[in-house]
Amino acid sequence: MSKTMPVFVYGTLLEGFMNHALYAKPYGCEILPAKIKGEVYHLPQGYPGLLAGNDDVIGEILLFSPEVYEAALSALDELETYFGPEDLRNEYERIEVTAVLVQTGEEVIAYVYRYLDAEYVKQWGTRIQDGDWRRYMLDVLAE
Repeated sequence: MSKTMPVFVYGTLLEGFMNHALYAKPYGCEILPAKIKGEVYHLPQGYPGLLAGNDDVIGEILLFSPEVYEAALSALDELETYFGPEDLRNEYERIEVTAVLVQTGEEVIAYVYRYLDAEYVKQWGTRIQDGDWRRYMLDVLAE
């Protein structure tokens, strides 16, 4: 059984996007604005990839109740093509990071899904300089 901890999301799992409605909302979760350190890129597939880095990445913490935690995490793993540690089929890895809650400045340890193929991301992705994929997508849709 995995440790019960929050999940930091920065892309299609953000509130208001389709994957939030499909993979997070059905489990009922508390949502807290947060940020982590890293680099975020918009990928040709239409979703973001997170890499290690020192810039702020803007997103949300999802808090699931213990009763639904394992089912919710399993659904997120499926969406993120994560089969378990070191599995060669993984598109993302699920790792622990320190997230900072925007409203309080409190630090919390959370899971995040980080893209595994950094070379691909840097070659084909579009770097989002301000770390805010939601803003990036809203700007793209406004064009």
